[in-house]
Amino acid sequence: METIREIFNNRLFRIPDYQRGYSWEDQHLDDFWQDLMNLRKDKVHYTGMISVEEVPPSEYNFWQEDRWIIEGKNEKAYFIVDGQQRLTTVIILLWVIVNYLDENEELSYDNKESIIEKYIYASNPKHNLKSYIFGYHKDNPSYEFLKREIFEQTDDGGYRVLEETAYTNNLMNAKNYFDQRVKRLVHGERETLYNKITKQLKFDFKVLEKELDIFIVFETMNNRGKPLSNLEKLKNRLIYLSTLLPDDEVKRKVLREQINESWKVVYKYLGLSTDRKIDDDAFLQNHWIMYSRYDRRQPEFYANDIFEKVFTTDNVVKGETSYAEIQNYISSIASAVKVWFAMYNPSHSRAKEEVSSLRILHWFRKLNRLGYKAFGPLIMAALLKEDDDDELVFFLKSVEAYVFLLYNVSYRKSNTGTYHFFAQASEVYRESISVRAITDDIRYWIYGDSDYRGYFDLESFQLHLNELFSRDNGSGYLDWKTIRYFLYEYELSLRFVSSSKYTWRELDELALILPREPVKLCWRNTLRDYRASERLRLAGSLGNIVLCKRNTAPTQELCFEDFRPILENGTENQKEVADFDEWNASSIYRRGLDMLSFMEKRWGIHIDANDKKKLLFLDSIF
Repeated sequence: METIREIFNNRLFRIPDYQRGYSWEDQHLDDFWQDLMNLRKDKVHYTGMISVEEVPPSEYNFWQEDRWIIEGKNEKAYFIVDGQQRLTTVIILLWVIVNYLDENEELSYDNKESIIEKYIYASNPKHNLKSYIFGYHKDNPSYEFLKREIFEQTDDGGYRVLEETAYTNNLMNAKNYFDQRVKRLVHGERETLYNKITKQLKFDFKVLEKELDIFIVFETMNNRGKPLSNLEKLKNRLIYLSTLLPDDEVKRKVLREQINESWKVVYKYLGLSTDRKIDDDAFLQNHWIMYSRYDRRQPEFYANDIFEKVFTTDNVVKGETSYAEIQNYISSIASAVKVWFAMYNPSHSRAKEEVSSLRILHWFRKLNRLGYKAFGPLIMAALLKEDDDDELVFFLKSVEAYVFLLYNVSYRKSNTGTYHFFAQASEVYRESISVRAITDDIRYWIYGDSDYRGYFDLESFQLHLNELFSRDNGSGYLDWKTIRYFLYEYELSLRFVSSSKYTWRELDELALILPREPVKLCWRNTLRDYRASERLRLAGSLGNIVLCKRNTAPTQELCFEDFRPILENGTENQKEVADFDEWNASSIYRRGLDMLSFMEKRWGIHIDANDKKKLLFLDSIF
């Protein structure tokens, strides 16, 4: 068992290229911080295992920045196989503590310079040399980020463009987390914290034997703690397989570099958006469905395929998985992640670089609001294989119609068409079927033809609305889960005659013009000729609902004339209501008919006059 002070005696640590980046988030940092706060001065705390592999000269001879300290000062270099999350956290916290030290201050008789030289970096100004005691392998995107953004060193390579990923975001989050806490401490408390970190945390430190297969050790050990994602394991697996290929050493090294570059791209795009985290394994699964196949019988079929059937040691030894196959796969995954990112972040500036058509991004936004359902792999394949923007827009419009009409209007089962369209994704990717043929197929599923009615079913919508209107305290259309999406699309249709441009995020409130249970005399007079059930139907009918900008919906009942000034300064659908001379049953009915006519035109369906009355739940009145 060794302390951090002992572990960092004449040792240099690197996180190798097959390792994932820094994955600790707030809950892990909270646990670590609480362990430190609860640690008494006379106690030690077992913090876990750190397993390392000694770096051979054949490897560190290429480390131009570090050879002087390894050979000249006899420091030993190690790759961290297990424990990098804990060790990275410790080093970030030490750096934050050191940052609050003045040049003449000490912590337990260690001055600022000596702490930095022991744990962060050693330098030789005379020869312009600097070597980091702890850091990432150069092929890791976090390599430069750790130096510049965490250790705040810009004197060596500061001109390079920083790669930002989900992992670098986690590094910065950890630094900010500790900074917020350390800055509240006085010097004596920081000294106590420093002693706890360097002298009271105990690690089971092991140097692994050379004959052990490090890649297999890594995969086994790192299934403890926060488990590796399948995407993280796959990088390690592919690098391992690259060492077993029968090709010459130069080619194997090139492939390893290509794997690293591909995963740099993958993690860069998966972590680009701070607003929306993209799940590693969801992307890996959807890519595999597109690249290879789908199997509905086995939930983790893609992982089983990847690790047990395709990228295996046996396949490489037998020649069934070749250099070219690995190369094709990593090229595919690096290209696909850019499309996947644009699909889920269509308003991000990088999405506009990857998908040049604003019309395509426009439809991506709609599908983000609705959900991609089973179409993710198919859309990814279409974007990678089809160059005609008109074809792609028509395809995406058809996908959106499928999701809206079948799942949100007809209330078909959530797995309707799943197997069919997952299977077609790989056909599009292999170019054995065209995007136009797929589009025609999607539309056939929705609308059918002269011999087949399709899956769109207005009667199911009517039944669903019946349930919403029949509930105790039910609010009719206000309870329809897709009402906001429908009203936003209606809002967009009204903008053609206006310059108003409220965003989806801004328009997140719904309001009733006619209240469900009116108290004011103005509304009670309007409703005096209607039964209680009819009043509730009028209030919950489609034409009585408006989509509002955030925090603008009235919090109390207003007569129409008092409501009108708010409506006149609101969204386009609010202004439409303000144009009515009065608000009564006829107004609600007229506006509701207009909205259903919009639905017909927007999604290519037909609703006859009697069905419109029924859908508005005003057939007993009109």
